[in-house]
Amino acid sequence: MAFSAYLDQKILEKAFLGQDFQVTEHWCSLHTADPGKTGLSEASGGPYARLSLAQFTTVDSDGNAKRVRNVPPLFFQVPAGTYTHLGMWDASNGGNFLGGGALSSPATVNDGDFVIVRENDLSILQD
Repeated sequence: MAFSAYLDQKILEKAFLGQDFQVTEHWCSLHTADPGKTGLSEASGGPYARLSLAQFTTVDSDGNAKRVRNVPPLFFQVPAGTYTHLGMWDASNGGNFLGGGALSSPATVNDGDFVIVRENDLSILQD
């Protein structure tokens, strides 16, 4: 999952300027295309809503990268369409986009179906 422009800035401010910041909530979003650095193409309509993600694994290694992964599975109920990416936010609506990445394969679903992200399938990497 690539970090957003917002999170890139906050990490630099913390590491080099001593400016503290904290993310107290984590909300996962589903996207119909690459969200880029700002959270574009978020799903909308029907039963779709961001899902709270309050528990992550401890930091471990994935090759040369450090990562955390989702502990609970996520069940997005969505309108019909094709979904290709996930995103992370610090609020259930609006808020700051923290980063996003591609699903392992696109999910094409009917109206009211679920896109499921199983436990440990969402990896947030820092390399």
